[in-house]
Amino acid sequence: MKIIDFHTHIFPDSLAERAIKVLRDNAPELNNYTDGTAAGLKKSMLSAGISCSVLLPIATKVTQVRQINESAVELCSEHFIPFGTLHPDDPDFEKEIAFLVEKGIKGIKLHPEYQSFYIDDRRYYPIYESLAASGLVTLFHAGRDPGPFSNDHAMPVAFKTLRNDFPELKLVAAHLGGFNVWNDVLEVLCGIGIWFDISAVRGSLDPGLVEHIIKTNGTDYILFGSDSPWFDQHEIVAWLDSLDLTMAEKENILSKNAIRLLAV
Repeated sequence: MKIIDFHTHIFPDSLAERAIKVLRDNAPELNNYTDGTAAGLKKSMLSAGISCSVLLPIATKVTQVRQINESAVELCSEHFIPFGTLHPDDPDFEKEIAFLVEKGIKGIKLHPEYQSFYIDDRRYYPIYESLAASGLVTLFHAGRDPGPFSNDHAMPVAFKTLRNDFPELKLVAAHLGGFNVWNDVLEVLCGIGIWFDISAVRGSLDPGLVEHIIKTNGTDYILFGSDSPWFDQHEIVAWLDSLDLTMAEKENILSKNAIRLLAV
């Protein structure tokens, strides 16, 4: 069975060791299961039986955006589907979106905690308008974060606002719709056409609640994701297999939904 991991991270070889250390210092409860490099992720994928991983970079400064996006283009391969990035304060966001579309990049990652912006702030609506028109998938970190942040930048109510205001936006809320705010996810987000990935939730909530959220949102709108290197891909594959879902539902989550969303 083909498996696409929709939520992974790597760093340039020269920066990986330092990046892993900084992120673990910010959130000591994190463990890393690869060394943060492309080679380390490929080794993990081979062990887990994963065919392809979506790479999710984050620009914490406007000046990083173009370099990260150029690197994403270089990483395209049969093993990797790299997303690009935007910074919400970049005045040249339209140029970056056009660049990504021209180069065949499938989507972008935004992290409202690391990038310090509220996702439903109307100042950023021009960005969402351009993303919706471009057809790029837009994946957000959603809910709380273990890092040293205010942790309220991407709450379920705000995602519902974006869905209502941008119905054409291909919108993915990571971490099952909102890390550590899953009751709000159930009450506000499920069933309104937002994709959830399942990254980083293993061990944080009861499997029965995971199954309930997956089925309430609809198994056609759930994406497999590990959040490697912070979670072991092999363990997440086994965990998904242990959930009370049909084989057809698991196949959708493991790859078919991603293929449909990314048109690959």
